[in-house]
Amino acid sequence: MLLPVFSSRILMDSCLDSHYQPIVDYVDAQFEAYLQEELKIKRSFTDYHDSRIHVCLYFISPTGHSLKSLDLLTMKNIDSKVNIVPLIAKADTISKYDLQKFKCKIMTELVSNGIQIYQFPTDDEPTAQANSSMNGQLPFAVVGSMDEVKVGKRMVRGRQYPWGVLQVENENHCDFIKLRDMLLCINMEDLKEQTHIQHYERYRCCKLKKMGFTDVGPDNKPLSFQEIYEAKRQKFYDQCQREEEELKQKFMQRVKEKETTFKESEKELQKKFDHLKRVQQEETMKLEEERRQLEEEIIDFYKMKAVSETLQTQVCTNIKKEKDRKK
Repeated sequence: MLLPVFSSRILMDSCLDSHYQPIVDYVDAQFEAYLQEELKIKRSFTDYHDSRIHVCLYFISPTGHSLKSLDLLTMKNIDSKVNIVPLIAKADTISKYDLQKFKCKIMTELVSNGIQIYQFPTDDEPTAQANSSMNGQLPFAVVGSMDEVKVGKRMVRGRQYPWGVLQVENENHCDFIKLRDMLLCINMEDLKEQTHIQHYERYRCCKLKKMGFTDVGPDNKPLSFQEIYEAKRQKFYDQCQREEEELKQKFMQRVKEKETTFKESEKELQKKFDHLKRVQQEETMKLEEERRQLEEEIIDFYKMKAVSETLQTQVCTNIKKEKDRKK
């Protein structure tokens, strides 16, 4: 895992947490994947691709002054999760005298800020002397190049400058060979071991504690995984029962509220219905009265018409008789 140098503009323009948090999340994600595989009933570690990060090469800008706040904050947040090997990038931009002073200043700042970097182990006799010597040369100063340059009769990887050639694989020019040998040839297994027994175990312990698992009970007596599982299962069951009862109570309360609302609405509708019914009855009675009066008026009209026709007939008869008598 390689971490690049942070620019000073990042420190001014953005929140510091947002820059190192993705690194922490990525390392934790690899631990989580391994833990999930470990917790399976049927594990297959022989075919499993272990993606845990065994070393973090942290590149430091060759300012010659001191570490940036973001560098310190980032390393402080990842030193408990991964083996950190600090490196001074672009070491050809600083003189050997200033480079040595810069190395001492970096190590002093790391110690004063309580940042734990990876120390090459000195308890194994065959490699103790070499590792002890390399620990005193941290952080390594490296230079990178993808180009090959001709030096004498051979081609070497390096950088061509007007004053000469800087060779990547020349220990007098930079510490690339020391870094490669320390990581790939001598201490690779120790890096893996430190990742597993320290960083992964720390993550695993914190994760299981968050899940509620513990080694001892309230009485400080050892607990088996089965006992913890049964206790968690019972606790979860009780919680489900409580939540179910709460949901039932809420449901019943809602039903009662709805019933009350419906009853009130029903009363209002009934009241409106009764009012409309009374209005209808009054209107019906009024129409009946008007119909009765109209019928009486019609009867009176026909009576008057009959009397008028009778009188008219009598008048016509009398007139006719009067004419006949005059003749």
